[in-house]
Amino acid sequence: MGSVFVILSIFLASIEPIIVKFGYNSSNINPLSIILFKNVIGGLIIIPITTLLGNKFKILNLGEILNISKVSVLLLFTTSMMIISLKLIPAVVMLTIFTSTPAFVSIINHIKGKERTDFIFWSGFFTAFIGITLLLDIYSKNFVFDMKFFFGVFLTFCGVLSSSFYRTTLDELTNKYTPIVVSTYIFLINSILITIFFIIFNPLFDFNQQGIMIGIYGGIAGTLANISFLYALNILGSTKVSVLNMLQQPTVIILSSIVLKEKLAMYQILGIALVLIGVNLAVRKIIKIK
Repeated sequence: MGSVFVILSIFLASIEPIIVKFGYNSSNINPLSIILFKNVIGGLIIIPITTLLGNKFKILNLGEILNISKVSVLLLFTTSMMIISLKLIPAVVMLTIFTSTPAFVSIINHIKGKERTDFIFWSGFFTAFIGITLLLDIYSKNFVFDMKFFFGVFLTFCGVLSSSFYRTTLDELTNKYTPIVVSTYIFLINSILITIFFIIFNPLFDFNQQGIMIGIYGGIAGTLANISFLYALNILGSTKVSVLNMLQQPTVIILSSIVLKEKLAMYQILGIALVLIGVNLAVRKIIKIK
């Protein structure tokens, strides 16, 4: 039963981009309103949820909180880039580009001297890169430079980069604190930061009911998924979690195409396949340096 809850929670968070894009397509939603409610709700429910799971809230000193705030800002930036970019580009494009994150994580760890990469890794990485270029339609004879589209792609890659640094820094933090402590403070810090941003830049925010509801959904699903992923490693084991992630990526991408009726050319479908194959090939050839 625990495994079912974990899988469901992670899946509900994974389809958040589809829900956000569906909201954009049906109403004029301000992305900032989604970001605000997503983070505020996450901060409000994180302690009650972790308490129900039997984890006592641990009070950290200012230095420790500032240490965790580094990753909280990275996560806030990552999720914000995802939400804003969906206003500009199809969900399939955004989701496929974000699928490449594990490969960039490996490159960062390689630069830091934590992991060693080989020929097969780089073959997988460049296969994924070629897949992304196919997805972006830059080889088409009918290709026309669309500033709005490429700005959305740029924001997505900014999110991938910040997500990669978030994951590598998170590894270091969880060696000092328990994952639950780190997760709790990340949600609390981000809710405070986004509230301060709202107070200062209040005129930028424009609320409607749909935007608020999507933000609330994102806050609840994101919080449950974050905690569930931590438990997934214990309940399912790292191998099963990796398999789940492999299955989840194409499932959500295909689902977004169907639900949102985003038409894809054959070479774009090939591009998605190359990204999925390339990334999964690359991350399986990582050698940890002890």
